[in-house]
Amino acid sequence: MKKNNNGGFVPGIIGAGSFGTALAVNFAKYTDKVYLKCRNPEFAKKLQQSRQNFDYLPGIVLKENIIIEDTFEPVFKNANIIFLVVPSLALKSTLEEIKRYDAQFDFSEYIFINTAKGVGLNTLEMPHEVFSDILGKKMLESYAMLSGPSFAAEVAAGLPTAVCIASSNDLLLADIKDFFKNNQNFRIYTLHDVKGLELGGALKNIIALAAGMSDGLKLGYNARAALLTRGIAEITRFGEAMGADRQTFAGLSGLGDLILTSTSDLSRNRTVGLKIAQGISLDSITHNMKMIAEGVTTTKSVHILAKQKNIYMPITEIVYLVLYEGLKPHDAIKMLLKRDIKNEFD
Repeated sequence: MKKNNNGGFVPGIIGAGSFGTALAVNFAKYTDKVYLKCRNPEFAKKLQQSRQNFDYLPGIVLKENIIIEDTFEPVFKNANIIFLVVPSLALKSTLEEIKRYDAQFDFSEYIFINTAKGVGLNTLEMPHEVFSDILGKKMLESYAMLSGPSFAAEVAAGLPTAVCIASSNDLLLADIKDFFKNNQNFRIYTLHDVKGLELGGALKNIIALAAGMSDGLKLGYNARAALLTRGIAEITRFGEAMGADRQTFAGLSGLGDLILTSTSDLSRNRTVGLKIAQGISLDSITHNMKMIAEGVTTTKSVHILAKQKNIYMPITEIVYLVLYEGLKPHDAIKMLLKRDIKNEFD
């Protein structure tokens, strides 16, 4: 891979939302420089002047070694490990912008670590497929996926966090381990199941929407525990049908991320579920949110795929009906409870 003058790593972060900013703050403690690419010049100027991301992560100071940019060129000129920290709906357009620089930079010399969680709404593609389509299949040797229970505010505050990073390339994983080796509060585990990591990170948001609805209806802790347990069974069933390793979903990017996203008030997807249970329309909720709740679009994509592949997804089906077909949350619960009795592990 491309090395800087000292033979080390320089992180470049594409996307200055809450998680991108949190990663920049975290990495700035362990590297000489971090390059943070903002979506436009106006936003970059705000960050440069205030040294705080008031829109997405207020109260966290950006150290001077965080270099804030509004174009891709200085990032690729100076960095060598690139974090793609954009919403899943923006991943394709971001990669298309990056592709314009392929005559200027040899992208095979970089490590690309994606954090976008979702399934394409129209294409039904997973992130690694989008990456391959835009930058070329050969570039998958430079691709890794990061997922796991990692709220941005806690990462930025330096609180202990553990995530998974998956790649099909062992040499790439070795370099990634080297980059993270001194990052004591942001621990990584590695594996090869890219598809499982991407699906776990996407599907847990659907279950978090359902958990929010359950909590909003005040159905109790018993109901939430049952929902999460059946939710991980549903995620695993879907993942296996899509070619992922079932063991992945028992780990940080599956069960771990599901627990965090479904139980915390910091969760955007759980918050959407809570508000829907209160009778607020989806359009009103999403219109007033600064950050995207990925589960809303993922629900539609996964619903379509499950129908196409005949995968039994009762919770996803119910969430889809509530979000897009006008089913009332309390009627949705009745539908779930009225299903035929099954063997738990069928």
